[in-house]
Amino acid sequence: MAFELLEKYRQWIWNCQACSACFRGPHNPFRPLGPTPDRICPEYEKYKSLWHSCMGRIQDIKWLMEGNLEITDEFVDCVYDCLMCGACGPERMGLPSCVVARQQVPIFRALRTEIVKQKKGPPEPFKKVGAAIEKEGNRFGAKVEKSKWIPEGMDIPTKGDLVYFAGCVASYRSNQIAQSTAKLLNHTETSFAVLGDDEWCCGNPLYDTGMMDAFEFVVKHNVSALRNAGAKRVVTSCACCYNVLKLRYPEVLKDLGFEVVHIIELLSELLERGKINPERILKERITYQDPCHLARLGTSWNALTEEPRKLLNSIVAGDFVEMEGNQGDAQCCGRYVVELPEGSLSAGTSRIRDAKAVDASTVVTSCSFCNWSLNRAAKEMNVDIKVQDITEIMVQALGL
Repeated sequence: MAFELLEKYRQWIWNCQACSACFRGPHNPFRPLGPTPDRICPEYEKYKSLWHSCMGRIQDIKWLMEGNLEITDEFVDCVYDCLMCGACGPERMGLPSCVVARQQVPIFRALRTEIVKQKKGPPEPFKKVGAAIEKEGNRFGAKVEKSKWIPEGMDIPTKGDLVYFAGCVASYRSNQIAQSTAKLLNHTETSFAVLGDDEWCCGNPLYDTGMMDAFEFVVKHNVSALRNAGAKRVVTSCACCYNVLKLRYPEVLKDLGFEVVHIIELLSELLERGKINPERILKERITYQDPCHLARLGTSWNALTEEPRKLLNSIVAGDFVEMEGNQGDAQCCGRYVVELPEGSLSAGTSRIRDAKAVDASTVVTSCSFCNWSLNRAAKEMNVDIKVQDITEIMVQALGL
């Protein structure tokens, strides 16, 4: 059976040295040992099985392409157990966990797309999320207005040069993120618009699941809506939305006609211009969770790791501490709370333990999914650690 999409990565696949660096730590003498060499892959950490590791999956793909392996239900479930966090080999050259500097996530995404094309997947939870997006335009299948999160008394237009793309989680589940973002933009006298019900899910769940036809449909809708709104710049508060809008949409439509920025980029600009002047300095012991989609899933020119630290250091009077594994080596939050509840919780609790190890009272992040997953993990562990979005903590620091 031909696997056209995987053929593109044949050299990468056959170059695998089966060295285990992608899930046990680097053995490359030219790369220093990373800060978390024993916890690279959250899936392997949970299952402790080669079947559930990057190296094992690469060998499976090779056998599949050679005709020595069938796509069974068990195989499909294993393929979709991966969080696609990129710790095993980032979509960013120059930061490899792989000794031959291979990127892993594009290979796994191509495999998932082949599985979908052959109608052998995805598993039911992923299929359900995809169906919700196609039917209601959001990952939760919610029928309420997309802009219901807008704070009372705040009148936000639907057209403007700057458009805020809130995303599904901030719109329907973690409203405080969208509300804090709106308050910060208002406070800094930054005019902005929202799309309302014309904002559909960014499509990231479809893209990483391999449902490419549905993804392209979403891309075309959202780009059309943003262009009709007059957007010259689009700002997101979710790392997943940022990554897919900035890097994946152009794969479908080339020139979008607008720039995509994350809120931490915009807030950094405003800080430099003196538009943000904290009224209250936070005295908590704070740590920062780097979202995979900002720290390593992309290219070297769009990694956003310094900006959030600059913002936090501008408002924290207490201690700002780093967890074991940060920036490009950060541990994944768990991300797939709905699709992979057990795997997500395993990764999330592992990260909360890292926060406890440095005695942090608050974990700050800049992704809706990190906020959701880590809050869930902290609640499950019954620990006294707050998890807040960077927009929330900035609002507190400014006394808004």
